[in-house]
Amino acid sequence: MKKLIGLFFEKALMTVGVLWSAFCILGIFASAAREEHRDNVPFACACLGIGIAMILSSKHKRKLRNRAEVYAMCLADKPESELAEIARTMNIPLEQAVRELEELIDKDYLNNIYIDRAEGRVKILSREKGGLKLINGYRFVTCKSCGGSNRITGGTEGKRCSYCKAPLTENSEATK
Repeated sequence: MKKLIGLFFEKALMTVGVLWSAFCILGIFASAAREEHRDNVPFACACLGIGIAMILSSKHKRKLRNRAEVYAMCLADKPESELAEIARTMNIPLEQAVRELEELIDKDYLNNIYIDRAEGRVKILSREKGGLKLINGYRFVTCKSCGGSNRITGGTEGKRCSYCKAPLTENSEATK
């Protein structure tokens, strides 16, 4: 559902951006044609900039979505993949692959994965629970009661499972 909403938003942003820009261009020509309206041209140009920004934002979102689909195919059916292997498959430098993966994770285009720079691997955390991601400084702890993965910072003292509300313990740690 989230993917459909994102796709709808992307297309709506493009459509509104194109229409907005077209009306602004008409406004620029109409204002420039009449002496008494020429001071409206800078405002119409600024509005055109907004339309162009909407179009560029939509294109960037489409690029991210397409890139996420390619990465998802590279990661499919493997609990772990080497970053170097992914970079070779994508035919891009390793650091570019890491930057792109981090951006896709940060912007929720890819969920349930963690980049382990120390090991040079990408790890799939969970296929059952949506929305899990690891950003620097966070780690995942698996609940002993229900098996749910919980994103936390620091120790587990005083922290509870976000699914069943059971207390989390240090020895239930799954991933750092």
